[in-house]
Amino acid sequence: MKIRQTLGWLGLCGLAYLFLQVNASASVEPEPYRLLKEPSTHASGKVNMEIFVDFYCPHCHHFEASVLPELRNEFGARLNVTEVGLPVIRNRSRLPFELYEAARAEGKGADMVRVLFRVLQDEKRDIEDPAVQEMIIKEAGVDQDAIKKRLASGEPKRALDEGIARANRNGVSSTPAILLDGYVLTENPTAGNLHALITHLLSGQKL
Repeated sequence: MKIRQTLGWLGLCGLAYLFLQVNASASVEPEPYRLLKEPSTHASGKVNMEIFVDFYCPHCHHFEASVLPELRNEFGARLNVTEVGLPVIRNRSRLPFELYEAARAEGKGADMVRVLFRVLQDEKRDIEDPAVQEMIIKEAGVDQDAIKKRLASGEPKRALDEGIARANRNGVSSTPAILLDGYVLTENPTAGNLHALITHLLSGQKL
């Protein structure tokens, strides 16, 4: 009798374990992330996403072309996206990063990102060529004089240096790295991972 009871309990435990395993595999869990000692920037119903990006990095280009559109389509206005320039590939011009900061200050950051990736990686144009620079500014929809004035002021350079300092302070060493709501950092920017993290933060819960 006792043996039968024991076997019965073992069977029930086995079924319970199997049930838990199936349900665990069916749920989407975020991959490793780090919680930074930075203040949360969360606003109700929105998640702020900062992308540490190198415009020469092919992984960043892939993220912007493939993963980010999927997230924007899923979350729409609930996802507020900003790029933070982070040069990680050595011996490359800093000009694209300063152009981005200047365009962002003019409200054209997203347009400049799109043009920079195409020109630098798809077309492999020389950013030091003044004609290429003018073409980039024009296609991003920014006034040439406004961009040149901002570049001359040194504001874009200072903004870039501030972003680099923040990345260094928080141990960001590769791109693309994603910072959510100012304190959740992941360097595993897959669509599934980010979807799980963003959904969790939108629920109003802190990680």
